Amino acid sequence: MRPLRLDLKNFTAFRGEHHLDLTPFDVFAVVGPTGSGKSSLLDAMTYALFGYVERVGKQVGQLISQGQPRMSVSLEFDVDGDRYRVVRSTASRGASTIRLDRAVGDGWQSYGEGADRVRDATEIIKQLIGLDYRAFTRSVLLPQGTFAEFLTGDAAERRQILVDLLGLTLFPRLGERARGIATEAATRADADSAHVEREYADATAAALAEARAAAKHAAARELALASAAAKVDAAAQTWAEAERSVRDLQSCAAEARTLSERAEEAEAAVRTLSDNATVAAARLAEHRTQAAAAEKRAERASRDRATAESRWGREADLTAAREQAHSLQRLRGAVASARERADADAALIATRSADVDAAERAAAASVSAVAKARSARELAERDREAARHADHVAAAAAGLRVGDACPICAHPLATTPRRTSSVAAELRKAERALAQADRMLAAAERAAAKDERDRDRAVAASDAAATEAERGAAEVGRAQAELKAATARLAKAFRGPLPPDPLAAIEERLASLAQLTVADEDAAERLDACRETALIAERALAAVSGEVAVHVAGLRAQPVAALIDRARRLGVTVAASRRPAFDPPEASGDAAKPANAVRVADAAGRFAGALAELALSLEEAGAKRSAAETSLLAEAEAAVGSLLPSPGSLTGLAADVAEERRRAAADAATSAADAERIATRIEARSDLERGIAALRSRAVTFKALANELRADRIVAFLQDEALHVLAAAGSERLARLSDGRYRLSCEDGDFFVIDTWNAQERRSVRTLSGGETFLASLSLALALSEQVRSLSVAERARLDSLFLDEGFGTLDPDSLEVVVEAIDQLGGDGRLVGLITHVRDLAERFARLEVEKSPRGSRLIVGD
Repeated sequence: MRPLRLDLKNFTAFRGEHHLDLTPFDVFAVVGPTGSGKSSLLDAMTYALFGYVERVGKQVGQLISQGQPRMSVSLEFDVDGDRYRVVRSTASRGASTIRLDRAVGDGWQSYGEGADRVRDATEIIKQLIGLDYRAFTRSVLLPQGTFAEFLTGDAAERRQILVDLLGLTLFPRLGERARGIATEAATRADADSAHVEREYADATAAALAEARAAAKHAAARELALASAAAKVDAAAQTWAEAERSVRDLQSCAAEARTLSERAEEAEAAVRTLSDNATVAAARLAEHRTQAAAAEKRAERASRDRATAESRWGREADLTAAREQAHSLQRLRGAVASARERADADAALIATRSADVDAAERAAAASVSAVAKARSARELAERDREAARHADHVAAAAAGLRVGDACPICAHPLATTPRRTSSVAAELRKAERALAQADRMLAAAERAAAKDERDRDRAVAASDAAATEAERGAAEVGRAQAELKAATARLAKAFRGPLPPDPLAAIEERLASLAQLTVADEDAAERLDACRETALIAERALAAVSGEVAVHVAGLRAQPVAALIDRARRLGVTVAASRRPAFDPPEASGDAAKPANAVRVADAAGRFAGALAELALSLEEAGAKRSAAETSLLAEAEAAVGSLLPSPGSLTGLAADVAEERRRAAADAATSAADAERIATRIEARSDLERGIAALRSRAVTFKALANELRADRIVAFLQDEALHVLAAAGSERLARLSDGRYRLSCEDGDFFVIDTWNAQERRSVRTLSGGETFLASLSLALALSEQVRSLSVAERARLDSLFLDEGFGTLDPDSLEVVVEAIDQLGGDGRLVGLITHVRDLAERFARLEVEKSPRGSRLIVGD
């Protein structure tokens, strides 16, 4: 990760907008006075990337420039040749916002899902640069206070930083994948084993031998049955020629029997239809009578309803009139209420007028009382002034005699006033009288003010009552007008004067009309029902007639002549007098009449009896011809022997032998196929068992690999190797920086320093002084920046930048020269190296970025 451009707005000391292009630099130094904001440049980077700054944590709102409402930082950076830009902003009151973009051509576009949500965008940035905040500030950007933490900090945290830097999370993931493969292989092996035990349990050598023996036995039985079948078939063929005539005779007899049964069924059906016709005719007469009565009732109900509607109007008219009646009742109540309110308003006006008169009299009395109180006060005030004058004169003439000059007017005194107790008492009495007069005047004025307010309220109340009375009178007028209009509308509905209770009259008419409507509808429904039942009865009677005709046609269509002809060809002659014939007597009128149906049934009975006699004679002729089967059956049974039992007939025996022969052939084929199938399944079972063995071997191999890839093995090993490599590389730099005195070593994840000036003493790096700790930390930081590419297993772990923010002031000139050389070399390898320093000699060796401090805020100046 390499920063390319940093834009600040109202961030700490940098008020307003400031822009820093880092692309021209390989190594640069930031210099400026204390408090100017040098370290804020590094803080701005961690704020933009992680929303976190070491000195304030997540309380980044404290970094907004004094008096400004919001701050924002934009950082463009490169990761493996791809450019990104993150813009993070925080208001003095409110949450932070973020936007993460990627460079596409010459422009920018949003990174994608989550790029505008603080939490999601911060996680994306961590994935892009491969470091979280802790790892970033201990390997790439080393701010004040954390410079030495990678050297002297917690070993577990140092190991975790190496996991992120070197991409070592790959190995636990590989371990999990290997463990998953092992588990999957073991699961498949167990499933295949269960499948073999369940599906291939019969695939054994014993089952194969048994199947082959069964196939051999079935083949031998098929040969024996084939020999017997030839003899049985010869006897059966002989019998077949005789049997054909027997079957024909039996067929003719069966046909005659069937025709006889049909005739009997027709006889029974026609007799039932005769009964049904009697019932249907009676029902038809009854339903026609009911329909005529229902038609009269329906006509009467319809006339009653029409009469009522012509007198009162339709239901909709009455419903509208009912609403008008309700409105009339409400308007009558409204008129009464308005009149009551008008009467109350008139009474209230009289009361308010009386209140005004009383209030005006009280106000006049109060004015008179105030005037009297004022006169009394003026008198008391004159008395007090006279008493006060006498007291002052007595005080001024104290010690003078008659003839002395008056101290006030300079005339000789005719008398000499004395300041006695009576003069003082008169003064006090006059003052008390004046105070009493003041209190009485104040009370009179308060009473007068109260009476005046009461009079004003009484006048206002009287005016309000008059206004309300006027409004009430107008309301009475409006209500009466509406009542009159409603009465006129309702009178039209009644077609004359209104009854005493219009609403009750309308309700009564509605109820009567509803009853008439229901009666009309019920009568119409009953008429429809009667007509429907009469129609059903007519259809039933017609159906009876049709069914009788169908039976007559069916009996006449029986193939009796063809049957007699077949019997003659088979050698059975039927006398003409005994030949069956259906001859119902002709009857006039409807065929559904009971008398006609009975005659048809009698003819059907005679026809059925003649057919039954014909069937019996044909059956007797067939029985005589079938006697030849017995001798042929004996010959066939002898040929079959014990191969299968005889069914007692030649035809059945021939069929059984053929079926058994087919069964034996099928058994032989099935047994052979079973043997072949079992052999195939035995081979498949062997293949599956070899596959199961391979899966179990794969599971063992990957389980062992997963154990080796555990974090406490391969990752710990690689961490230890990396720490030893870093210690070795850092030792070379530390030896140069410390003039050969110190080297670094690593053991159990902790760094130690070896003091070559003190008998190779090995001690913790935490025992070094501040300057020595800086040299060791700088050596390790430079080594980490150089070696991370060779140690990393992930390309993203490359450290393309390094920023240092402390400690250069503790170096002597020789050490400083070595540091400059190392930093210059590190920058020459394609990295961006930034230094925050107060050492002007160090800054002048590289491109400089001056931070100028002023009361209006700091500003950036790029130097040579």
